[in-house]
Amino acid sequence: MSDIHGDFETFDYALNYVRDSKADVLTINGDLSGSVLSGEYNKKFIDNSEKLRQVFGQIYNLSGGRINTFNGVSKILLSGELGEIPKELKISAENYLETEKIVRERMLQNYEEFKKKFDGLEQKVILVPGNWDGKCIDEKLSLRNIHNKQKEEVNGIGFIGYGSSNALPYELPQDLIVSFDEDEAFKHLSSFGDVDVAMTHDSPRGFEGNGNPYGKFGLRSYLFEKQPSLFLYGHAHKLTIMQEKGIVIANPGNLGRYKRDSYGTFLEIDIDENSNVTPIAKHMVNGTSINSEKF
Repeated sequence: MSDIHGDFETFDYALNYVRDSKADVLTINGDLSGSVLSGEYNKKFIDNSEKLRQVFGQIYNLSGGRINTFNGVSKILLSGELGEIPKELKISAENYLETEKIVRERMLQNYEEFKKKFDGLEQKVILVPGNWDGKCIDEKLSLRNIHNKQKEEVNGIGFIGYGSSNALPYELPQDLIVSFDEDEAFKHLSSFGDVDVAMTHDSPRGFEGNGNPYGKFGLRSYLFEKQPSLFLYGHAHKLTIMQEKGIVIANPGNLGRYKRDSYGTFLEIDIDENSNVTPIAKHMVNGTSINSEKF
């Protein structure tokens, strides 16, 4: 699964399917959380961020690059070290810091809810965060999160992962989001030998699946140099299965009903003890029913 975006209703239907299945592992390729701010609060946050952005470069230069986050800019504006600042800018800084606290708290509530649901599963859950997920994800889900960590093995099948993306959502405080470094991603994934399953949130360049050429060359380089048996990714919100040089490359699409979508999708894939990968079925959660189509 991928890109749930906090849609617990659709997630619960899909989770019931997993619970009743013979699956050993549930993989999630990021964006468990989503936009945790309401419409009006969201607009207010974006307006405040834009005002801070107008002075960001100046403060960055004055500090010699030491202050390089919106959090840092807000705090220096309120510290008095820069002298008197316009009242409007002061209010924006205060609002930004308050919004950070609210967003972090709501993200943690989401991750706690996911933790409760995962704890009730017999299946092993393995995940990487997405570009809508907060750094606080490990406070609740560290045992399941393999982002930039060690290899996880289930029944002899090895999983490695590197999540997030540099396409950070403007609707959330960017300082809270799990960061993405393309060179680090390539280095981390490539540090392992033969691996059965590689998991990322962003897509390898050329495999985006939705026609938008924003995939990462570093992930593409890893894919062809190390050739895992199965490469799973998300982010593009487009259910896609491809095969290249014997590698199955798959995106389960977005499970959460994101913006205009009225349904969610997920994939069922088999990988045997010899690392042979066989796509089994694609599933669509549509209302209260799950429509399945075998490959």
